[in-house]
Amino acid sequence: MKRIGAMAAVALVALLIALPLGLVAAQGDAPRANVPPAFIFGYAMADGLPVPEGTMVVAMAGDEKIGSTTAMMGGHYELQLMQPMDDDAMVTFMIGERMVDYEYTWMSGDRMIMDLSADLAAQGEGSMGPPGAPGAAGPPGVPGPAGADGADGHDGHDGRDGAAGAAGPPGPQGEQGIAGPPGPPGPQGPAGNIGPAGSGGSMGIIALIVAIVAVIIAIVAIIMGRRTTA
Repeated sequence: MKRIGAMAAVALVALLIALPLGLVAAQGDAPRANVPPAFIFGYAMADGLPVPEGTMVVAMAGDEKIGSTTAMMGGHYELQLMQPMDDDAMVTFMIGERMVDYEYTWMSGDRMIMDLSADLAAQGEGSMGPPGAPGAAGPPGVPGPAGADGADGHDGHDGRDGAAGAAGPPGPQGEQGIAGPPGPPGPQGPAGNIGPAGSGGSMGIIALIVAIVAVIIAIVAIIMGRRTTA
């Protein structure tokens, strides 16, 4: 019994020693835990564009992180900032791994709309270079399904006839064709009128011959006579 009583006395002394230390620690955090935080919300931007959904937005007071969140669709964010351990520390912000060129003075219960922007040019990381050469064209995609046939349109009105064109020049003469077969004999023509009766047939011819011979003889006689006289 004496042994149990001694152990109880030691435990009671240890409890009495630990209780004040716990109260001191609780009193050290109590002022910070009971102070209402500040609320900052707005849009997080990077190089003039909203950051992608899920990008980290962090608030720092010196080396102490006092709040963090992830950006929502369209770059919207909402931050709850606890009281910094160092009341004189300015609150700075980071979007992803980029610092924001803005500082905020923490105020308990403050509700402030603040658009945060992290630009490469503002951080001295150099200006944007010229665009690179376009990449090679990718393979053609799978043809999509054929669309439904559209409704037939209304028939249009017939256009007016155009003016007649100028006559073209005559073409070259073609080659002579093959002679056709002779045609059938034509019908017999009507009989002609009866001519006047002629002079005596053979007797007239003989008389003409005799006359010619006589003329020739006479000419010969004249010629011979002239030669004899000479």
